[in-house]
Amino acid sequence: MRTAALPTFRKLYRIIQKKNNMTPTLPRGNYTLEVTYNYPVRSFEGRKRVILSTISWMGGKNPFLGIAYITVGSVCFFLGVVLLIIHHKYGSRNNSADISN
Repeated sequence: MRTAALPTFRKLYRIIQKKNNMTPTLPRGNYTLEVTYNYPVRSFEGRKRVILSTISWMGGKNPFLGIAYITVGSVCFFLGVVLLIIHHKYGSRNNSADISN
């Protein structure tokens, strides 16, 4: 496991694949989940929890990080195109001054 960037984090354990839109993903009933002590958390006063959640196309429940990546990538792409146009328009000029003695 890598060190988490934030003090509270979630580690994805499993994805339930949906077969089609007509049948429910998890049918009604009782489910049992066995949590083992493979990774000790008592040494740093950590806790283990089970969270059932849905995800969006950008990842987790908080879309901020996905929106930030898309925004920064778009700005970088736009600036790259602008600087490429400026380089092709003004880059071929000879700005060196020849000084005759």
